[in-house]
Amino acid sequence: MNDHPSLDITAAYGASLSGRRIALCMTGSVAAVRATDLARLLMRHGAGVHPVMTAAACRIVHPELMHWATGNPVVDRLTGEVEHIRLAGNVVDKVDLVLVAPATANTIGKIAAGIDDTPVTTVVTTAIGEGIPLIVVPAMHEPMYRHPTVLENLDKLAAAGVTVLAPRLEEGKAKIAENELIFATVRRTIGSTELAGRRVLVTAGRTVEYIDPVRVITNNSSGKMGTALAAEAFAAGADVTLIYGKGSAEPPPAVVTRRVETADEMYAAVLDELALSGPYDALIAAAAVGDWKPADAAPKKISTHGSERLTLELVPTPKIIDAVKQQHPDMFLVAFRAQHGLTPEELHADAHARMQKASADMIAVNDVSRPGAGFESDTNELSLLYPDYTEERIPLTSKTLAAGRIIAGMAARLPSG
Repeated sequence: MNDHPSLDITAAYGASLSGRRIALCMTGSVAAVRATDLARLLMRHGAGVHPVMTAAACRIVHPELMHWATGNPVVDRLTGEVEHIRLAGNVVDKVDLVLVAPATANTIGKIAAGIDDTPVTTVVTTAIGEGIPLIVVPAMHEPMYRHPTVLENLDKLAAAGVTVLAPRLEEGKAKIAENELIFATVRRTIGSTELAGRRVLVTAGRTVEYIDPVRVITNNSSGKMGTALAAEAFAAGADVTLIYGKGSAEPPPAVVTRRVETADEMYAAVLDELALSGPYDALIAAAAVGDWKPADAAPKKISTHGSERLTLELVPTPKIIDAVKQQHPDMFLVAFRAQHGLTPEELHADAHARMQKASADMIAVNDVSRPGAGFESDTNELSLLYPDYTEERIPLTSKTLAAGRIIAGMAARLPSG
């Protein structure tokens, strides 16, 4: 039994990769310094990580560090233990995925040519022959990445069914993809695929309504819940587009994102997306869209000198989910409802009334006055309600885990496509 102390972080963030074993193969790029963080991110979502290193990688990151990070011994040479077979061969307990991160131009060329002269390339060749999924994450200087043969080799790998994560071209370098994107791709490859083949549109963040060119009416939504939902839907296999207002949360790197500011802009973006890029299977309307806007925004900044009072006339903003259901009645709609200071009975009655008015297929409701369930927190506490009056409680937890529960509830009720 492996009871290495570093394993105490396993599944700390969730169990989406629970029971999955990953061979993390590292080559001689300086981006190997990111490998400990990547390994532990995968572990925190439940994965067992088994490091494999080339000699060049060992000169950048010491194997003892990777042993510490993962709790598993490092394969840095092949011995009579036939480590490549034990990890990726025709054995019962082979790994579920081989992840080469970082992958140098040298190793990419060897993989494409079937050359096995390092522990990494031998594990990869074995995995390809055994049908184990392979993800390759390039990292090198930009001129090397642009070499025609390197690009040809990457195309060759992609044509063979290998997932290649494109690098970020910055500062003259082809930098390794962000760890969050690598994690999302790993989940999409070997995690739950309950939304595979589905298209999901998500709204997130807050809208702003301009009083004048510098002042706005808004709310405190951070966008954390909506971006977490977009990330979870992508990880579950969906093709996801995010319509994102203002927010402090970064949009998921793997998700197509359209930025908007006002309620009118979000209204137009959602309906345009559904009309021009559809069909979508579901809309998750998690954005905190403002209910009111000034009837007439001032064209210049309103001066406060000589004034003791400012009176605004407010008019309602368009109701996005109502319009979606009117124009796309078959669209599966997940509505959100945030209230303040209601009793549980009042909260549920209000949510059911809104769900029925919008013809929503489910609604997530929370009371933002409760500790840890407010707009800007990293946690949330919700109830999922359905038209048949069934209810699922999500106790206080991280917004990532709450998003996973919401996605699972939606996936279980989507009509078969």
